[in-house]
Amino acid sequence: MEKMTAYEYEKYKSAILAANDSQDKEALRQIQKQLIAKFTLDNPDVRYLLKLFRYNV
Repeated sequence: MEKMTAYEYEKYKSAILAANDSQDKEALRQIQKQLIAKFTLDNPDVRYLLKLFRYNV
């Protein structure tokens, strides 16, 4: 399992918030796939970032 850096965390967080603001569900789907593929759901940062999603994807 790869460890998420603070830079990656902030990059994903700002991408999620921007996708939420623009109501871009496809972007959220892509972010979700990337997070799970790269870091897995065992990572607590990934689980927190997924909770930031405003829409179900």
